[in-house]
Amino acid sequence: MSKKDPICGMDGTIEKHGYYFCSQNCIEKYESRPALMSQSWFKPVLYSVIAVLLIVLTAVLQMTGYMILFMGVFFVAVSLLKIADWKGFAQAFTMYDILAKKSKVYAHIYPLIELGLGISYLLTWQITIAAYVTFVIMAIGTVGVAQNLLSKNPVKCACLGTLVKIPLTKFTLFEDITMAAMALMILFL
Repeated sequence: MSKKDPICGMDGTIEKHGYYFCSQNCIEKYESRPALMSQSWFKPVLYSVIAVLLIVLTAVLQMTGYMILFMGVFFVAVSLLKIADWKGFAQAFTMYDILAKKSKVYAHIYPLIELGLGISYLLTWQITIAAYVTFVIMAIGTVGVAQNLLSKNPVKCACLGTLVKIPLTKFTLFEDITMAAMALMILFL
């Protein structure tokens, strides 16, 4: 039996309901969930539905001309969350990003890169360069997140900074892939 907490994905030590939980808080969250969410098929179906919705959203944004605006707002928002605890972000980011593991400088300037991308998209300035940079950093992020998920190493995701405490999950991977795909759409459609 896996000792992964079904709520947060961290290592669990408290056994209850046939699962291991990391804390009483996660037990209470589990117990308050509807029975449907406890089914083994629920998470894969939920991830599939979210993936399809994000693909549809991406297509709609591209077709209506709002994708660049969306990317601008997204990058500015997440960069500001990272800057709010800059040192904490850099430390957390080095736990899974392949380039940040090798370069502390990259880990520290990453929020500024995202802020610059966001401003570029919002001002529709140098969009081609911004799209290439977006694709590269999202591709690098995808590799790091995938490696970490495959190693089953439970770490906190730094994607929303460290003030928002969430584990690194398949959703993080899909977000990186989606942003890379959006950059490719800007470049080639």
